[in-house]
Amino acid sequence: MAGRKRWWLGAGMVAALGVGWLLSELVHGQTSTSPSRIEVDRQVRELLDRRETQPLSPEDERRLLERLLALRRLPESIVLVEEQVEAQPKNWRWRLLLSQLELRHGNTEQAEIQLQKLIQLQPTNVEVLQAQALLRLQQGRPQEAIATVQKALTNENLTNRVTIGLLLADLQRQSGAGNAALGTYKQLGEDNPKDARPFMAQALLMQERGKRGEALQLLATARQRQLAANAETQAIDALAARWGVLTNQTSASSETAATESLKESERPTP
Repeated sequence: MAGRKRWWLGAGMVAALGVGWLLSELVHGQTSTSPSRIEVDRQVRELLDRRETQPLSPEDERRLLERLLALRRLPESIVLVEEQVEAQPKNWRWRLLLSQLELRHGNTEQAEIQLQKLIQLQPTNVEVLQAQALLRLQQGRPQEAIATVQKALTNENLTNRVTIGLLLADLQRQSGAGNAALGTYKQLGEDNPKDARPFMAQALLMQERGKRGEALQLLATARQRQLAANAETQAIDALAARWGVLTNQTSASSETAATESLKESERPTP
């Protein structure tokens, strides 16, 4: 990008640019129908030309970054975000976005540098911990990711303990320590009896292990917690219905197979 031109954004601009949205797009990809590549290229050229002569509005800056990401033009996207990190060094979301762009671009070392700074500034931030965990998993160092999250859980002033605890359990599962993950889920459920999430997570683990009966019981417990908190139960109900159907189908298949086997055994031998 010509001259690595600076773009300085004032108060409130981060919200206008939608950094959280950009992070989500980076991880999950665009969900809406995108213009053709030719059209996106044209829009980028137009925005870059305008940017050389005058500052872009926050909406256009966001549009430029969004389009560059859509085109997978990571080096230019990184330049834009680096400038914003320099302009607002205390805004952790820009640095997190930069680390994710660097990681996607294959610059593991630079991603590590940004994440280390973030951990110092935001040691119990779930998004930061998730990003570092992803990096550690890609590096084949899951135990280091687990240790970092466990350290965060020792913070006495932690307000999002359940969320971070669920992240720990997920890391334990991915590292092959299923029983440790189960223990974490159970402890979270005991320590936070009004929160449905540990029971839902434990139900998923039981379903993975083929224990549908236990999974359905855990979902029922999760549903009770949601009702007590006047929260939505639609997702739990849908999951329970699907698992229940699977259980019924399995039972019906077993009964059919048993009946056919019995009929076969009762046939006279020729």
